[in-house]
Amino acid sequence: MTNKKYHTTLLFYLAAFFLPVLIMIGVLYCQKIYPGSERTILTSDGFHQYVIFATGLRNILHGDGSLFYTFTSGLGLNFYALTSYYLGSFLSPLYYFFTVNQMADAFYYITLLKFGLIGLSGAFSFKRIFTKVSRSFILCLSTGFSLMSFATSQLEINTWLDAFILAPLIILGLHLLLRFNRRGLYFFSLTCLFIQNYYFGYMMAIFLTLYTIVQLITIKGWKSKILHFIDFGIISILAGLSSAVMLLPTLLDLTTHGEKFTGASSLLTESTYYFDFFAKNLVGVYDTTKFG
Repeated sequence: MTNKKYHTTLLFYLAAFFLPVLIMIGVLYCQKIYPGSERTILTSDGFHQYVIFATGLRNILHGDGSLFYTFTSGLGLNFYALTSYYLGSFLSPLYYFFTVNQMADAFYYITLLKFGLIGLSGAFSFKRIFTKVSRSFILCLSTGFSLMSFATSQLEINTWLDAFILAPLIILGLHLLLRFNRRGLYFFSLTCLFIQNYYFGYMMAIFLTLYTIVQLITIKGWKSKILHFIDFGIISILAGLSSAVMLLPTLLDLTTHGEKFTGASSLLTESTYYFDFFAKNLVGVYDTTKFG
């Protein structure tokens, strides 16, 4: 009975990983994108920025250059601070195993791997949050989460996909924190997100604050609510401080060399319309990007 349960669980997680991967392989193949094809997923910023920095990291891992500073761009730049946005993924070292001429295929394989990990992370977390939901529905939910329109439309910026690998684990960690006072998973996963991508880190912090406020409604007693919120705040701050090894150099670099923000004089601009708020939340609606 134990072996049967083990094999059932193993098949469940294998399906959660491979379903998004196989679907994405099929979709990309329909667009004539596959290993060695003339068309690639390197479009827009993926072509002009990400593959260049990934190639730089690949060369550094092979001993050509420094992880902290590089002179391959202009008069030089802080490469370490740069990695917090462009190369913060824990999967970035995989570029080591590809040649410079294979970087398009490297992006293809690593992007597929990330879609699979999103599905796996989602299945693992949703199964523990929604304990009464069937595995088949959890599988549908995790696959749908992995292939959401935002992720698929932005796949050329594959470092953004790491945020969705960690998001279900962070929410599961917060669930365990609020329900069972278990802090480890929330602290570790949130720290990893701050280290990998500060851009999604601050957005996740805003979401988690709102999510916690909603979850506190289900907790009885004002004293208990306050204690749980303080606990959430302390662990979140500690996660931010623990990621300072990456955040602080990035902040110093941005404040000394980064561009200034343009002022916002109104909520809407001439290029927007009231119904855009609703239209942009529909599945499949995004700005068109040409593949090259």
